Amino acid sequence: MPSRPKLVRISEQMKEWSGLLEAEVASWPGTTSRAMFGMTVFYRKKMVFAALPRTRAFNTAHSVAFKLYKRSAQVRKLLEADERIARAFREDGKWISLDLRDERDLTHALKWLDRAYRSCGKT
Repeated sequence: MPSRPKLVRISEQMKEWSGLLEAEVASWPGTTSRAMFGMTVFYRKKMVFAALPRTRAFNTAHSVAFKLYKRSAQVRKLLEADERIARAFREDGKWISLDLRDERDLTHALKWLDRAYRSCGKT
C-alpha cells in the first residue's frame, strides 16, 4: 500500500494567504468544499481540483495543491518551467504542489487554481 505524503504544519502567514485564496475560489460557480486532513478541499462537478491549507499542507509550509485532469503540451511546459512547482510532484503525480514565496505569488496561485478548476469541466 502506498504511503500518504507527509503533511506539514503551516505558518500564520500561510493561513492568511490561504484564507484569501479560499474566499476567491469559493466564489467560483459550481464550487463546493469540505474540510479534510487540515486542508479545505474544493470540488467542481464532484471532482476535486484544489487543496488549500488550514493547518497542514502537502509539501512545504507555504504550499497549495491542485489537480489537472487534462495536461496539454502547453500546460506541461508551463509546469516544467515554473520553479514554484515542487519537483516531487512534477512527474505524473495526481496532486501538484505550488510553493508561495510572498504575497505576489497569490495571483500566480489563482492562475493555477483556475486551470485546475477549468480542467474539471473538460472531462
